[in-house]
Amino acid sequence: MWRERSVRLCNGRGAVTAARLSARGFGMRRRRGVVILESLTVLLVLVLGLLAVIQWSIVMMTHAGVTAAATEGARTAARAVFVTSRQVDTEQAVASVLAAHGVAGSVTVLVTDLGSTVRVTLTVPVASTRIPNLLSSFYFSLAGRNLRVSATATET
Repeated sequence: MWRERSVRLCNGRGAVTAARLSARGFGMRRRRGVVILESLTVLLVLVLGLLAVIQWSIVMMTHAGVTAAATEGARTAARAVFVTSRQVDTEQAVASVLAAHGVAGSVTVLVTDLGSTVRVTLTVPVASTRIPNLLSSFYFSLAGRNLRVSATATET
C-alpha cells in the first residue's frame, strides 16, 4: 500500500502531506485562471442584460408617448366637423403630442373612417426617436424598425 509522508507545518496547525502541499500550489494557480475566465463570461452576460433592460425601458417609454399621440389624434379626428380638415387637424394634434415626448422626424398618420368610429394609425421610425441603439455591437439592431400604434375613437 502507498504511504505518504506527513510533514508538520511551521506554525503548528497540523500535519499536511507533502503531496498535498505541492498539489495545492499548482491547483490554486490553475483554478485562479478558471475563476477569472468564468467571471469575465458572467460579467459579459450581465452587461448585455443590463443594456437590454435599459434599451427596452426606453423603447417602452417611447411607445407610451406614441400611444398617447395616437389616442389624441383619434379624439381629434372623431371631433372634426369637416371630413376634409380631419387629416390636417389630426396630424397637428399628433405632432404636438409627439413633440412633447421628444419624437421628431417623419411620422406617418393614417386616418381611417369606419362609419361611426375613426381609427388613427401612427407609424414612427425608430431612427426619428431618442432610442439609443445599445445592442448593435451584439448584432441586435433597431435600425430600420418602426413603432406602429393604432387608436380608435367614436365620432360625436
